[in-house]
Amino acid sequence: MPLLELKKVKKIYQQGKIEVPALRGVDLTVEEGEFTTIFGPSGSGKTTLLNMIGCLDTPTEGEINLNGNKISDLSKKELAMTRRYNIGFIFQSYNLIPVLTAFENVEFAVRLIGNLSEKEMREKVLNLLKEVGLKGKENRRPGELSGGEKQRVAIARALVKKPKIILADEPTANLDSETAQDVIQIMIKMNEELGTTFIFSTHDPQVMEKARRFINLKDGMISSDKRGK
Repeated sequence: MPLLELKKVKKIYQQGKIEVPALRGVDLTVEEGEFTTIFGPSGSGKTTLLNMIGCLDTPTEGEINLNGNKISDLSKKELAMTRRYNIGFIFQSYNLIPVLTAFENVEFAVRLIGNLSEKEMREKVLNLLKEVGLKGKENRRPGELSGGEKQRVAIARALVKKPKIILADEPTANLDSETAQDVIQIMIKMNEELGTTFIFSTHDPQVMEKARRFINLKDGMISSDKRGK
C-alpha cells in the first residue's frame, strides 16, 4: 500500500463569479521513503498540491489517501489531528514564534503531542537541537539566529513527532548556497536513517540534484514524472 495516493484531485477557487482551477485532475502515488521534488512555473499549482497533501485544504473533487486513510472527506478537526500526528512542515519563512527561544519553539511542538514527562520532554528537545547542529544555541530567539539556524530549528520541530511525511515548501529559498547545502544534508540524513518521506516544492538546483523523483506541474496537471538514481 502506498504512503500517499491522489486520485483525480481537482481544486477550484472561487473569485467572485469566476472559477479559477488550481489543480485539474492530479493522479499521484508516493511510496514510503521517497525524496521527491515538485517543480513548475509560478501558478502551476505546486503550493495548492502541497496544501492538499498536508491537510491544509480539501479538494473540490477527487480522493486523497494518506497512510491507508482517506483524508479528502475529513472534517476540519479531523484534518487538524491528521496534521498533528502524521505530517511535518518546513517553510521558506521558517514560521517560528519570535518571542520563544529555539528550545521553546521545539518544546511547543513536543507539548502538542503530549505523553512525555518534563524531563523526557527536555531531553527530547535537546537531542533534536543537537541532531540539527544547534547545541549551545538553545536559548537564542529567532532574531538572534541566522537564516540557516532558523531553518534548523524548523527541521527539529518537524522531527518532533517522527512524521511519516515532511512537506517542504521552498525550504532553501532564503539561504545562501553553502547554508542551503548544509540544510539539504540534514534532510537527506533524516530520509536515509529514519525513512522519512520528503516532498519538496522548489526551484533550487541544489535540492533538485539530490532528489530521486522529479514531478513537473504545469497548469494544474502533472506534465512529467521522472525518477533519478
